[in-house]
Amino acid sequence: MKALRYYSRGVVRAEEVPIPEIDEDEVLVKTEACGICSSDILDWYREPKAPSFFGHEAVGKVTRVGRKVSEFTVGERVFVHHHVPCMVCRYCKKGDYSMCDAFRKSSIDPGGFAEYIRVPGENVRKGLIRIPEVLSTIEATFIEPLACCIQAVQRASLRIGERAAIFGAGFNGLLLAILSREFGASSVVVIEPNAYRREIARSLSAVDRVFDASEEALRLLKREWGLADIVFVTPPFPSVVNDAVEVADRGGTVLIYAPSPPGSELSVDIFYLYFSHLTVKTSYSASPLDTRLALSLLLKRRDIFRQIPVVRYPFSEFERAFQDFRENSRIVKAVLYFEEEESLPHGETAARC
Repeated sequence: MKALRYYSRGVVRAEEVPIPEIDEDEVLVKTEACGICSSDILDWYREPKAPSFFGHEAVGKVTRVGRKVSEFTVGERVFVHHHVPCMVCRYCKKGDYSMCDAFRKSSIDPGGFAEYIRVPGENVRKGLIRIPEVLSTIEATFIEPLACCIQAVQRASLRIGERAAIFGAGFNGLLLAILSREFGASSVVVIEPNAYRREIARSLSAVDRVFDASEEALRLLKREWGLADIVFVTPPFPSVVNDAVEVADRGGTVLIYAPSPPGSELSVDIFYLYFSHLTVKTSYSASPLDTRLALSLLLKRRDIFRQIPVVRYPFSEFERAFQDFRENSRIVKAVLYFEEEESLPHGETAARC
């Protein structure tokens, strides 16, 4: 089979590797699609692990099951989660599942950008989710990133009636805007420097206002819209956190969603933080509880999640897909697909899933 392996910035190769053998409690999945995450092109994060197989937004069909597996049968469509917690350690007991040692060590073999995936027993029991037929394969690739955003909204402790601001109208920023409304925000604003992405944000029914990220635009935001109870920061730049602090109201929370390179430092006025009762939090990855809630939300609100444009690439065009995702800011979400049945007409550049 073919599997993609990351080597360095701009160097991803399709390599021939054996189809994995499975153990008695494992499952083999034939991959149908896998979303490309921003972390897949985050070179400072990828290069220390290179060369390595990767991809973690995978959906496919069960093609083989171990003799001790009773929960799944051949032919079922499933979402494959790459990380699963132990559920019993001190981190899991307090709900910090992504801090669990088992979570961080768990994986799938070889990765989501492969024609077949071996799902280890623990992942089968905790991270494999059956997908209803009503949900398309491309829609199902939203489960993992949506779950990460769900955890972020929950960690931010967003309450009904609060005001939410999101810095960045990339894929995760748009998901956070939608979720903020779904979790009860009374008003949602998006701050984005790219004009095309601002237009996408404006098209979302969940979003009330959209602003540029310039200093003048932020002053206008505070004057016309006000301050936010919850501010989500999706760009991986410390300077944006400073802007987020300026937009947060007294007693508010700033949630850092994306990581910055090691050694990055914040320069925040502690005096201001203290007397404004501001809380700064982070959110990394998602738990099995979040992935199940993500599936539930996708099924209930397919109409709104379909408002996000998705560009689809056949697996054979993975090089173009990664290059476009790096260089074309008009692409907010890209998905590699392995099966032809669900393909949209070839060449569509902003197909809705």
